Amino acid sequence: MTVHYQLPTAADFTVLAGEHHPAVTIYTSTSPVVSERERAEVAVRSGFDEALEHLKVAGAEASDLDAIRAERDRIVADQQLWGGLARSLAIFVSPDVSEVFVLPNRLDDAVHVGSHFTLGQLLRAPSQDQEAYAVTISASEWALWHATPTDRAAKLAIDQAGTANLDEATNREPGEDKPRGYNRGGVAAQGGASRLMGDEGRKILLDQYSKRVIEVARRELLARDAEERVPAFVFAAEPLLSLFLANTRNSRRVVAVPGSPDRLGAADVDEALRRELGRLNVREAERSLRTLAEGSAGRVERDLAAIAREAADGAVETFWFDFTTSVNGTLDRETGAIEFAADHGAGDTLADGTRAGDLLPQLALLVLSKGGKVVTVRSSELDDEVWSGPAMAELRFALA
Repeated sequence: MTVHYQLPTAADFTVLAGEHHPAVTIYTSTSPVVSERERAEVAVRSGFDEALEHLKVAGAEASDLDAIRAERDRIVADQQLWGGLARSLAIFVSPDVSEVFVLPNRLDDAVHVGSHFTLGQLLRAPSQDQEAYAVTISASEWALWHATPTDRAAKLAIDQAGTANLDEATNREPGEDKPRGYNRGGVAAQGGASRLMGDEGRKILLDQYSKRVIEVARRELLARDAEERVPAFVFAAEPLLSLFLANTRNSRRVVAVPGSPDRLGAADVDEALRRELGRLNVREAERSLRTLAEGSAGRVERDLAAIAREAADGAVETFWFDFTTSVNGTLDRETGAIEFAADHGAGDTLADGTRAGDLLPQLALLVLSKGGKVVTVRSSELDDEVWSGPAMAELRFALA
């Protein structure tokens, strides 16, 4: 048994791809919270029980059943595994393979039994953003956070001198309604009436505070991510949230998360970041599909057989597929030739009895091997105007 705490690599998919009869695939949601560990253990045990019962009914050999039971027992007994959970487990067990992935993103609970592992959900982890920064900001304090594909959100150690809170950033004594430099009558020392009293005055102070925080945060983030590739999420209540967003001027993706962050701990921030990352991934996938549908005539392919041929030729730029759907068959990676399983791809074998696996992840792995990009989606989350599953491909060149 091998336990992976990193996102799956091309080498991992090579190990899992192809026939591994009988193959058991288990996906289960988990939690880093220790009190919820037992639920995950029960789910994994139940998944194996379901799989073993299915194999017995299907007439699996006793030696295969024993091998799978032995791996189940090793997984359940691994205290290091259960002590270091994230948000999902992906388990792949056959007589010749035993691989476990501890993943940061939330996957759907599922059990699959067949001749091939079901890899669609596993492909979801590396195919979508799993890293993010966050700014939690209120009048009393602010912090900068970083969540990675393998680690929970943690505060970054940064120099907040002069910006630690609203009072400090606006050079006020705690509880003052105006910055230093204004006399008791609310008139600036240099002359002129003060406008920094009441709700409107506080808004001006919050605006100044947000600008100071943005300056520090942007400098820190650029030092860590100069290409501004990783999105940033801003946790704040109004009106500070709107002021912060209005003062943000860069090319980084910045997403608002409304609500006071004052009582959020590390686990709360991480949970919210993973949820918001999922929503961001859906929005960006739909935006890309809409752009493709509206402005890329001749470069969109929806037929699986045609996609496979183009993928084998290295002509697929991006491959989208619904990881909640299966279309079984066999794929010749050299030519891209597809043979569908019986019952229009719903069966487990071809007409001649050859065992079949899910074609969608097979096509995804072929696209990746040719330098293309893969995006996993749920059909239920996408607009019917831009999506007609189970898969779509953007070609590198328009078809003649």
